[in-house]
Order: sequence, then structure tokens, then C-alpha cells
Amino acid sequence: CYGIGVGRLAASICEAHHDDYGPIWPIAIAPWQVHLCAVRSDDEEVKAYADNLYNTLTEKGVEVIYDDRKTVSAGVMFSDADLLGVPFRVVVSPRNMKGGIVEIASRDKSLKTSAPLDSAVEEIIKLVTDAQKYSKDEKIMLLQGSEMSSFMLAGKCN
Repeated sequence: CYGIGVGRLAASICEAHHDDYGPIWPIAIAPWQVHLCAVRSDDEEVKAYADNLYNTLTEKGVEVIYDDRKTVSAGVMFSDADLLGVPFRVVVSPRNMKGGIVEIASRDKSLKTSAPLDSAVEEIIKLVTDAQKYSKDEKIMLLQGSEMSSFMLAGKCN
């Protein structure tokens, strides 16, 4: 049976949106919006904050994958995050906790910032919301502004 199935669709998206480290899922179709990495989750303070951050984000409707593996290094954790291609990575670590921040980075490497621990939830939600809005605006601009889109919408393209 031929046609565009879920597997082919996913492969097409990965082919169009990737870099040397793996796929970069567009936020509109990403399996998760945020990849939460608890580096050194054997540290009680890191684990407690990361658990709370995960619970709060999911309660507010953010789709989060939570990596709290104790047996891997930060490098392996970040490499795995890149391989999954989730749009935003949030890092909670002992060093960040000491500095009173969490690190936030986009998968496409266009953003790397930090947010204070007490306002991290709001900052993450704002980034996800802005990315979703940009994704929708980009689709509208593509459909309204491009000559090729007009050509295709007029039924002149097979």
C-alpha cells in the first residue's frame, strides 16, 4: 500500500529539519515541547526542583520529557536530547542551582539563555507560546505571501 503514512511523514520532516546532531522537530508537531534534563539527579536539591518544575509545566499544559537518569554524564544527556530533537532543552544542575538559575536552549541553537529559578516556569511557557505563535504566523505568511503558494492554491500545480 502506497501513500503518505505517519512513518513517511515523520521521515520527511526529519529530512527537512535536521542538523549534524539529529532532527529538529518544528514545535507544531514535536512529540514534546520541552526536554527537561536533571543533571546529577542524585543531588536532592536538583531532583526536588526538577520534579517540581516538571509537575508545574505539565499542569500548565506544556508537553515535557523528563530525563533524570543518574547513570549518565551531562554530555550523554545533552547528546540524547539532541537526538530526540525536542524544540527546547531546560537544564537543572547543581551548578545552576548554586547560581539560582536554569539554562534554557533551543534545539536549533538560535537561543541560549538562563532564567531565575523563581520565574523559570513563566519564562519557559513564554518561549513555548512565542514559538507556537511564530510557527502559526510563518504558515500564514507562507500561504498568503508566496507566489508558489498562490500558484499551488490556484490549482495550477499537480
